[in-house]
Amino acid sequence: MDQFAAMQAFTKVVETGGFSEAARQLGVAVSSATRQVNALEKLLHTQLFNRSTRSVTLTPQGRKYYAKAVQILQDVEAANLSVAELDEVPRGLLRVNLPVAFGRLHIAPIVQDFLV
Repeated sequence: MDQFAAMQAFTKVVETGGFSEAARQLGVAVSSATRQVNALEKLLHTQLFNRSTRSVTLTPQGRKYYAKAVQILQDVEAANLSVAELDEVPRGLLRVNLPVAFGRLHIAPIVQDFLV
């Protein structure tokens, strides 16, 4: 079982209020989302949802786990973004206002290094 994917499925079910919409937003089959949440419940040895034919509600354990799972998923996303930002190459238009003589002597020789 991929616990990270199961946590994502679990939180999406909570946020959308059901397995069908959660599966649609995750781009997986409803049976896959259900299997992931069931495996998570088995791993934790507890029931996270009260399920009926018409609704899915959190158990007290589910509420507690949801709060922690959301924080963990946000932390992972923040970590991924912080690393991605380090490797990002600056892009965009750069406008420089300086004397022509300085530009010819110091900027023109190195500007080619910055052109894509």
